[in-house]
Parts: sequence; structure tokens; C-alpha cells
Amino acid sequence: MGRSSTQRDLTAHTTSIRCTKELLDGMTALVWDFGDYNSLTRRAWRDLGSTATKNSKWIKDVQEADPFLVPYSIAVTVLQQITDGYVYLDKYLAFMVTLNPVEPATLRAVFTYLEGIVRKVPLDEVPFMDPPDLANRIADTTPRRLSLADNILHKEDVKPASPDSWAYQAVKWHIAKKLASASFLDQEMEPILQEYEGKNGETKYKTIGWQPSDNIAAVDYRPISNGDLIAWDNPIGPAFAPLAHPVKLSDAAKARPKDPTRAQVQYALSRLSVKMATYTAEPSPILNLDAHIRRVNNTVIHASTVLVDQGTDRPLLSLSLDGRGLRQTNRHALEILAKMDADRSSLNAIEERVEYERKQLNVRDDKGKKIDILTPPPDAIRPTMPKTDSFAVGTGAGIHHLTLLREHFGRAFGDKVSPFDLKSKGNVFGKRLHEPASSAQGKEKTRKKESGEYVDLVGKPSPESIRRSIEAAGHKMLRILCLWYRDETRMRMIHGLAHPYGLAPDDLDPVEGEALPLAPGIEAVFCNALDLLEHGPGTQRASDTQKITARFAEPGVLLAAWCETEIPVRGEEHEGMKPAEAKKALEESDAKHQVVRELAKATVPSQFLVGREYDPFTKTFSIVKRPKKAFEDHRVYMGLLDLYRSCGVVDDRFERALYPDDDPYPLPRMAFCGIHIRKQATDRKYKGQPKRIICASAIIPSREPGGPWRMLGWSNIHPQWEHYALAQSNFHAANYPLHTENGNNDIQRWAQAGEDVRTALQDLHDELDGLPYALMIDGQACRRVWPGLHNNKQGLSESADDPRLWLPGSGLPPSWNPVSILRMNCMQAEMPRLVSVTEKQKNGKSVTVKTSSDLYYPDDQSEGHPWFLFTEPRNYGKKRHGQWKTRWRADPGKASKNADERKENELNSPWYSMTTREITPMHTRDGYDRETLAVAAARLSHQALSWSDRTRYPAPLHAALQMDLGHPQYRRSAPKDDESIEILKEANGADV
Repeated sequence: MGRSSTQRDLTAHTTSIRCTKELLDGMTALVWDFGDYNSLTRRAWRDLGSTATKNSKWIKDVQEADPFLVPYSIAVTVLQQITDGYVYLDKYLAFMVTLNPVEPATLRAVFTYLEGIVRKVPLDEVPFMDPPDLANRIADTTPRRLSLADNILHKEDVKPASPDSWAYQAVKWHIAKKLASASFLDQEMEPILQEYEGKNGETKYKTIGWQPSDNIAAVDYRPISNGDLIAWDNPIGPAFAPLAHPVKLSDAAKARPKDPTRAQVQYALSRLSVKMATYTAEPSPILNLDAHIRRVNNTVIHASTVLVDQGTDRPLLSLSLDGRGLRQTNRHALEILAKMDADRSSLNAIEERVEYERKQLNVRDDKGKKIDILTPPPDAIRPTMPKTDSFAVGTGAGIHHLTLLREHFGRAFGDKVSPFDLKSKGNVFGKRLHEPASSAQGKEKTRKKESGEYVDLVGKPSPESIRRSIEAAGHKMLRILCLWYRDETRMRMIHGLAHPYGLAPDDLDPVEGEALPLAPGIEAVFCNALDLLEHGPGTQRASDTQKITARFAEPGVLLAAWCETEIPVRGEEHEGMKPAEAKKALEESDAKHQVVRELAKATVPSQFLVGREYDPFTKTFSIVKRPKKAFEDHRVYMGLLDLYRSCGVVDDRFERALYPDDDPYPLPRMAFCGIHIRKQATDRKYKGQPKRIICASAIIPSREPGGPWRMLGWSNIHPQWEHYALAQSNFHAANYPLHTENGNNDIQRWAQAGEDVRTALQDLHDELDGLPYALMIDGQACRRVWPGLHNNKQGLSESADDPRLWLPGSGLPPSWNPVSILRMNCMQAEMPRLVSVTEKQKNGKSVTVKTSSDLYYPDDQSEGHPWFLFTEPRNYGKKRHGQWKTRWRADPGKASKNADERKENELNSPWYSMTTREITPMHTRDGYDRETLAVAAARLSHQALSWSDRTRYPAPLHAALQMDLGHPQYRRSAPKDDESIEILKEANGADV
């Protein structure tokens, strides 16, 4: 699998721009600095939070919890109303930043009323009591009018640039206002057609290119108080698609169908985001701009955020809603605004809408069925909603929208803008096993797919490499225990095993409980296990598991279970339950998580295959059957790959990926270790911060080429390095740690996590027997653990005042430390988004490349710079939705029994753009090349353990993450804060 040494000259054009003096000229903000963590002001703020927690606790049979008694939420809601909307209050009261002044007397009144409410003082008595210490301190703090350029830009005597937290907020407001000052021009692209003669002699046309047309629609974005922008007056949805573009709201109101369905009135809005980020070796921060689709919810009471129009002289207000179950505005904030005679008309309008929706929940038709609350026409109040699979408008803005966005910031900023573009030398990846290496192989693959023959679309590991990996872990055989309870699932398992092992499925009829040889050292056993796998309390689950595992386990055999399952849904037994109660009951009856735990106790790795699906709209079940074409049962083949991952199999695909012939990036024989760290959900019942969950995996190559590889696992629940299958079983068999032992704060818990990782690295040294290794971490998830990995700490020395370890291996002998720390970042909001790629050819001409999945770097290649890996999403598809039009021009399609008349619904299809991840080798030891290590990390993403395409994380870090995601208690322990959820979502490549 050699690679050509020919290098290409590629330039990636992005929607990111550099922060320059010209761009930030004249931008200022008012900043209130409330001191360090131990200042009297911030201590008073923490005391107020403790009082609120105490006074809002639920006491059985005495009082209900008050979900609105959160000082931060109350204060932010009030401050947004009494200012122009451009206000940000740090959650820990480190600072407050606004664009315009706020009178001290106003702040004193706000925080006096806030303290009165928290301390249960009647509001009528608050004006007569002395202003509390917190209110006085905040009011007496003198704000400073600061220049963004002075704070953000790199200073010659200080490296690197290190903007204060307030600047990250204020710069978004200024940039958003500037972008909103110019109209966004949606230029239509039209196809260039070429005439040709069809088979029957008729004249036909094919598209050979695209060119701009004269049809240009001007769209106005409006700023939002959080620093985003939104096309408020240009809704996107089925009712508006037939209207002229740009849509006029007056016409939109008339377009609403009579007696509409839910989908007919659903709509979304185009949103632009702005986020400042820093990168290693970049002298100044970068502003990353991106385009999104923001869906509008049909109800306020089921939304967490609502957008409110308060007039064109103010930004649209982004308001967080409070409550458990049915949500609404913070009622305590309304009480304060009323006492201050402040304008609260928008909040009152929201409350009126909430009251109306609450009443509608109880309305039923003449058949006793609940009446659906439909999305109202676009008005001043628009609740937003998270991603859902069923909506009239699909996800993603498309790459054409990003192209227009790049043109737009050029018009808005003129010659003040400096785009952040990237360079690449071209492909660093070889062909994966399932990818044709020649045109002849490609034609043969197409022929097989068309005829329905089996085609490897996932890159199946060879039976020989599976066996060698299992033997390297100390086993003589892999026995796959296929547990099923529907014949359809049994047949899918048979076919899923037969094809990758070169067997004819029609010749296989496995006898219940008898071994079915698949290859030397690998066999399967089929068992009908309805009693074990069906949902319910499962009082016999443990004994049923023991009977099965005892029957088939034997010394030297690695037993792995492939089990049928289905997602439990509400039934008659859940009638009358509240949503939270029903959710808990379903979780407790879910057989999958119980079976995972019991199998883990027997050190049996497991994987599950869905055999029946439920459609929530038709409220019907459908059994998943084997597709007609052998290669189309993707769940089967992907599930089998993931079962191998749980078994700790590292096959010869990774030798091919990292050590190909004639490699221009020669990599020493070395191991790669991935560390996954996550904060558990905080529980108000417990004192202090929860313990962190830490999982790790290490992929270890053979010392000589061609030998078997190993994969080890480790967790802080069972802190010792073991074969990955055993480590994962020990992890899944134990409960997540509670956090009732002490009252440690957030910093102390992160410091403990760093100490745990150092212990793991110390023990890993003994497992590697002198083999060097590189460490892989998620920079976002671990940014609170090791200060020495922060961008603004590069080149600086360790702080004696910080209890945390400076680096993962701080204090270990140098030879025990990793040769490099590969810091990954998948957060798309902090990544350059690809617009287009141009290639400079040897003759000097430049040509446009459609897409690029290559590894890029900043043009100047300063020492310590990051690399960026662009990836085309697998489900972009041949139709490439969003490449040549925006969502406003999407075709809503046409349903027809006649195939010739039928048109695809582009409006609700997903539209994709390229994804980006950052790879930054840090603290690299002399003798190791940073570029080679970055290429190795990219290849370990490109060649996934259990996926046919790239994973967001490289294989060792991905395996560590999967250990955690597969834990039977994961759903209850998963973090609830938006930031952590976003990190996990980006890491996993999907919603969590």
C-alpha cells in the first residue's frame, strides 16, 4: 500500500478570519471586574448560591422544590431587560460585560431584590431593608471602557495572545452588528448544460458545471443578544417554499394552509454563529464564522430557549427558560422587574403564551384525543428546539451557504478582513481494505452491488488477524455467542457472520447450542434467549446469564455475546405516569443495560442488534428483516466490528494504515494511548463535585512488522492495565463512583483526575517494556485538568499556586513520559469551516477541487502550529444537497404514484458541509517529527476500529470513549450541562 511521493499544492478557503488591528479598530466594551476567586464580592455570590440551594431543596411532604430560585438565572433575565440586551454576566461572577452603561443605582436595586427573594424576604419589605453587602459591592465596582484590540491582539513582549474571558463575549456582539449592517446576498447558481444524444436518438442534456445567475435575493440578518445572527424575517418551511425569495412576512401569513398538518406549518430560520478561538503558534486569535439551521418549536413550554423581538433598535433577545417539565420565564425575575417598574412586556407576552399552551394540553377532541398544538405563524416570540429526526426542515445549511458567508464578510468588512486560509500537500492516506485500489476493482464492486452479491463496505478484518490478536491476548479461541429471540434476527446474524468469513449462508443451519466453525480459532454458537433478553424487572436475569455463560465458557476461550434487543416504549402499564416517571420506568425495565452488567460480571464483552423498531408517529412496530441485497444490513456488519472492538481486536488494518511501504512519513514502532475524561452529572443531593470518569486504551504494535498487535484498557473504577476486553468488563461490572465522601470543589476534582491519569501512565510504562508511546486527549474535555496544554500557557512555566498537574506526566521520569501529547479538538464552533479548495498546478494555473479530505496546516507553518483534518460526511450522498443552493431555494418535492412525476423533498433532507478536527502535537520529544505524529493521528481516525469511515477521534481515544458510552449506568450519569453535552456529541459524531 505504497504512497506516491508527488506532493500537491492545495489551499483551503474557510469562513474564518484573523483578528487584526484594522478589524477591531474602535471596538470597546464596559467591563466590571469583581476580583479573583477569593474576593469578598465573589464569596458573597457563592454564599447567596448556597442559600438559594438550601431554600429551594425539595422536602418530602413539606414543600415543593422551587426550580426558579437560581440567582444566576434571575439576575441574567433581569439584566437583559433593563439593558439594551448586550450584557453577559459570568456564572461565577468573575466579571460582567456590556456595550453600554448601566447605572450603579440600577445594579444595587437588582441585586438587593435578588438577595431578598433568595433569603425569602417579602418583596414589599425589600426597599426598606439596608442594601446587602453583595449589592453594594457590585454597585460600587467601577466599570472600565476597554479596547478589544488592546485585549485581544498579540503583544510583542507577551506570547502567545491571551484574551480575557469578557473579550470572547464582546467581540461576538461587535462582529454580529457589523455583519448585520450589510445585506446577505443569496445568489442563485444555475447549471451549465451540455447537449447529447440519448440511446433512442432523442436529445438530452447533462449538467457539466454551475455558474452564477442574475437572480440575487437580499436577506437581512439581525443580531441576537448571545452574539449570533438570525434571518428573522425569512422563514424556511413548506408553507413558504412556493413564495418568492426573499419571503415577506405579510405574504407568509397568507401562505398558511387551512386545517394544516403539523409538518405543513413547521419552519426554521437561518442562523450565523461567531466564536473566537486561539491556536498554538498563531500570534492572534481567529474568528470562526458558521451557518446553521435553527428550528422553531411549536410550544414555549417544551423549549429551553426562546427568541424575542424587542424592536429593531435592540438585538433579538435569547432568553433561557426555567422549570422542570413544562418551562416558562423565571417568575422571580418578573417580580423584580415589576417592583422596578421596568419594561417587561416581552416577558409578559411569553407568560401569556405559556398560560395558553398549558390550557391547550388538556383540550381534547370529540373522540377524547389530545389536540396537537401546531406551530403558530412567525411572530415576536419564537421558541427554538434541538435537533430531531422528524421535522419539515432538515439539518445543515450546506456548503453553498458557507461560500456566500465568506463573500458576505468581505462586503461587511471590506479590506479590513484577513481570511484564515490553510495549505496542504495532498493525500496522506492509503486505500482502506473496502476501497477499490484500481478502476477494475471499482467496476467489479459496482457489478456485485448491482447484482446483490456480498460486497465488503466496512473493511472487515481478516479472520487470520482476528485470531492472531485474540492469541496475543492469551486466548486460544474466540467464541461468539449469538443470543436471539426472533427468527428474523437469527437469520440476520447468520448472514452477517457467513459473508465476512467467506461462507455460504444458505448452507448454514446452526443447531441450537452447538458450535458453528467460522475460521480457525473462531466459532459461533446460537441460542434462543427470550427469557434473558426481554424487557422487564428481570429478577432471573443474573441466574439466566450464569447458566448461559457457564455452559459455553471454558479455559482459553474468549466468550463474546451478540444479543438481540429493542428500545422499550411506553405501553398501557405507563398510563397516568408523568413523563419523568415513565422515562425512569422504561430505563429500569430495559433489558439491554441489565444484560450488559451481568455479562460484564462474567467477563463477557457484548454487542446488541435491534430486532424490532417503533414508529412514534404511526405508533406501530416493525420487525427488522434481512435486506434483499447481502451488503445492505449495515447494522449487522457495523455491530460485528464493534463486537471485535469490545474483544480488544486490533487487526492488520492498522499495520497497513500506519506502516505502509514507501511512506513519506516514516513512523517509529510506537504505541498510542487515548485518555477519555468526563464529569458526571451533578446531583444536588450530594455535597461537593462528582468524581470524574476516566477511561483509557492503548494500542500497542508488534516490535517487528507483521506481528500481532495488542489493545489494553484502564479505568479509574478498576485502575490497572488489562487486555481491553477484560478492562471493559471490569468497568461495566462496577458502579460509577458516588461523590458523597467529601465536599471537594470543581478544581480539586479535576486535580484528582490529573493524578489518576499520571498513575495510569506510570503503570503503562511497565506494560510497554520500553516501547515509546504518544498520548491522545480531547483538548476540550481535558482543558480543566492540565494547564500546561492551554494555548495561552505555551512557553510559560508551571504555576506554584495551581494544585493541578502541569502536564499528564508531570513528576514521572522523562523516559516514562509520552514522546508527544496529541491534543484533539472536534468542536465545530472552534474550527475553520471549509468553503472551497484550489489547487495550484505545475503549469501555474489554479483549479477548483470539489472537496478535500486532506490534512491542512497554516500557511506560515510557525513552530508548534496545529493541523486541521477536513472530512466529507459519509452521508453527504451523491446528490450533494446544499452544494449549489441555500435552504431558501430548496425544493419541497412532489409526492406521486408515477415515478416520472415524483420529486425528492430537498427541504427536509439533511444538508451537509465538511467537518473539521484539530490535531496539535505538543511537548514533542527531540527525535520525533510533529508532522509525522499528526499524520499518524489522522490515519488512526481514517482507519476506524468499528466503522467503515473516519471516526471523530483516533482509534485509541475512540476506544476509551466507547468504554464509557457502553456502561450500563451511562445515561443516568451523563452530564446535563450544555457544554459537556456538546463535547460528547462532537466526539461521538452524533447527538448524545
